Amino acid sequence: MASAVKAKLTVAKAKEDTAKPPMNPWLLFLASRGDCDGITEHILLNMEAATQQTKAAKEEAGACHRRPAPSAGSSPLDQANPAIPTMATTQKASGDDGHQSCLDLEGVTIEGDTALHVLATSGDGWSYLRSAEIICSKAPHLLLAQNNKGGTPLHCAVRAGHSQMVSFLIDLANKPRSNLQVAARLKEVLRKGTAFLPLHDAIRIGNKEMITKLLEFDPELASSPTDEAGISPLYLAIVLQRSDIAKLLHQMSPEKLSYSGLSGQNALHAAVLQGKEMTEMLLNWNKDLAEQVDKNRSTPLHFAASLCKDFAASLSEYTVITWMSRTPLIPVLLANPVQLYQQDSEGLYPIHVAASSGAIRTIKYLIEEQPDEIAGLLDFKGRTFLHVAVERGRWNIVEYAHRTRSLARIFSMQDNDGNTAMHIAVRNGNKYIFCILLRNRKVNLNILNNQGQTPLEIAESKIHEGFYYVWNPEKLILLALTHCNASGGCRRADHFQKKQADEAKESEKLTTSTQTLGIGSVLIVTVTFGAILAIPGGYKADDHYNGGTPTLAGRYIFDAFTMANTIAFICSTLAIIHLMYSGMAMVSWPLRRRHFNISLFLAFSSVISLGAAFMLGMYLVLAPVARWTAIAICVMMMIASLCLFTEPLHAPRVAIAMYVRKGNQVLPVIARVLLIRTLITYWPCVVIFGWAAISTKYGHTRHG
Repeated sequence: MASAVKAKLTVAKAKEDTAKPPMNPWLLFLASRGDCDGITEHILLNMEAATQQTKAAKEEAGACHRRPAPSAGSSPLDQANPAIPTMATTQKASGDDGHQSCLDLEGVTIEGDTALHVLATSGDGWSYLRSAEIICSKAPHLLLAQNNKGGTPLHCAVRAGHSQMVSFLIDLANKPRSNLQVAARLKEVLRKGTAFLPLHDAIRIGNKEMITKLLEFDPELASSPTDEAGISPLYLAIVLQRSDIAKLLHQMSPEKLSYSGLSGQNALHAAVLQGKEMTEMLLNWNKDLAEQVDKNRSTPLHFAASLCKDFAASLSEYTVITWMSRTPLIPVLLANPVQLYQQDSEGLYPIHVAASSGAIRTIKYLIEEQPDEIAGLLDFKGRTFLHVAVERGRWNIVEYAHRTRSLARIFSMQDNDGNTAMHIAVRNGNKYIFCILLRNRKVNLNILNNQGQTPLEIAESKIHEGFYYVWNPEKLILLALTHCNASGGCRRADHFQKKQADEAKESEKLTTSTQTLGIGSVLIVTVTFGAILAIPGGYKADDHYNGGTPTLAGRYIFDAFTMANTIAFICSTLAIIHLMYSGMAMVSWPLRRRHFNISLFLAFSSVISLGAAFMLGMYLVLAPVARWTAIAICVMMMIASLCLFTEPLHAPRVAIAMYVRKGNQVLPVIARVLLIRTLITYWPCVVIFGWAAISTKYGHTRHG
């Protein structure tokens, strides 16, 4: 224990000894602005304090406004402003005390950035480049200095998008000083997996000039370095959809180009998600990519099969040709047909992936163009692609399988739990897929799964105990299976019966429903009562015969309007009263349920009556001056009334499926259900228009 504490103290002491001093704020200010004159003066002042040779240093450095003739071997930047000290002049001025004159340049910011880091990040104009040369002349090792994230000044210049600074720093690194071999060491740093890599940043920015300069400096950057996620430069370019950068990387590093990517993927995995053009480009470079899998054992074909851009496409020939010309699936498959029979870590084949994504074009191509056994491939759960499509709700895949005769055999195939596609559709309550399967006479409705359940028994178990809405999909599925003579398996009838519902839960459910329905009923009462006070056509003046009576009284439409408004008011009022009883806890549960059912019926009736009153009122007002507009409003209201059939209209879909399977045997059942539903919904219309006809003919007093 003591030795461990001593070791920690030793490490802490070593860190304190090697800790760099904070950067001089004035130097940070000058570096941020790229003030080469200021940096020169700052360095000279430090040299004066360290060497006590102020006069000699000033005479050697001179003023920035003189232009002596350039000497041989001087920097191009020296010719632009030769008064600023170069690597040669500053080293000469510093003499033996040169090391001391560089101490101020060793300071760092809180992020660990040196003055050269700050320059590289701030700009790449002439003054910034000149300042960088001045600093490197005094402290060439700063080219290799790394900040807290492991980045050198070159890293910072790339991330900032300063291509001229990148080029200048590389040129400085290529001129070794004092046998430091700066270039070789800088290459080593650039290849390390730091928090960020310069080539990756250049690709993200999309600066091809920087990419070219970096690869000229070190072609190995595109071959081995990857970031912390394992992403190579080429993979990154593919993900960013920069095929031009990908071609540049391949051109400058064709033999050792790295294709590695995220989670064990290669660049082809990413390319197939970008389209056919990029996929074919990579396959031309390296066909072996089609044989590699990622950490989930997914091949590039799995990725290509997951594309569902063709989901809403029709099956026209033109669309098929367009799909084939654009999909990356075909070139990937041709590169390595074995991928069709490779499973991922979940046991899914490419055809299962396509079914899960709803890629109907891919399914169609694989089944029609590949061997027949593709359709019968099973995953680890024993599922075919049809099982997967049903489970994911991909009705377009199920519809295609239904129309394809060669796939008839898979409709009765069972997974490891013994479930067929019909079992899964019933369990999920998907009425669209259920209807497709029900229309297929090859689907056996009486197959038992491993729990001994048929689809009918699963449908029974899906009906919740207690209060339940009759038009829920689960109820429709159960009725359809019952009328199609589906078997209940080999269980005793009493085991099939429901347990008594929990009264507390049912009471809470009923109370919530009562509150919702009550709001609508109260609103209808308010509207219908207000309609009497603002009756269409208004009232006769008091000085006229029958003053105060409705002006339009005696007309057929007016009588119909009055009756519609009255029925709406009565039904909504009665609905409120019944809802009051259904919400009372002191009332027994069977009575509460009965009151709620009555109020639900009355609420529907009041809505129909209110809609009829609105339609008739508008017709009364508009018919004399805008007859066609009045007629259009009536038609729109009749169409809108069908919204009450939104849920029951799912029944015709089920009815069609039942008719396809059972023929004329189910027609009486279908007709009876539709007739009863129509009468229950539209009975107010019969009363409204029937009474108006009787009242118009017999009920009005005529005065001469």
